[in-house]
Amino acid sequence: MTDDRKYIYVKGEKIYVSDEIYKAYKKQVNHEAYLNKSDKKHKVYGYEDYKIDLNSVVDEDVDIEKIIETKMRIKDLYQALRKLNDEELKVIDSLYFKKMTIRDLAKEQQVSSKKIFSFRNKILKKLREMLK
Repeated sequence: MTDDRKYIYVKGEKIYVSDEIYKAYKKQVNHEAYLNKSDKKHKVYGYEDYKIDLNSVVDEDVDIEKIIETKMRIKDLYQALRKLNDEELKVIDSLYFKKMTIRDLAKEQQVSSKKIFSFRNKILKKLREMLK
């Protein structure tokens, strides 16, 4: 007597399944085989085909600790900037974010360049103190 029941292997164990599940399983297996054959035909390879350790392709020039430290310092800087008054923030925004020159900012505010220069230095000193 022959057993016509359909089965598949799951983790090495024989599992009996309905015809519907068996057909879906076989369809998926055949599709995967087709994709693999197509990949080889068109010379498409995955990482696993190169038999390399992905850890061996790590870029040694990238200092992750330095990147994280820099991001933390930037976060601290933005928190310190929030503590500046409106006038101080406007000067920093104009000079460092809008990339205006001291001369252009002085002309816009109708004050001397020396006054903007001194005020900027005072603000930078204040920021340095906050970031210590």
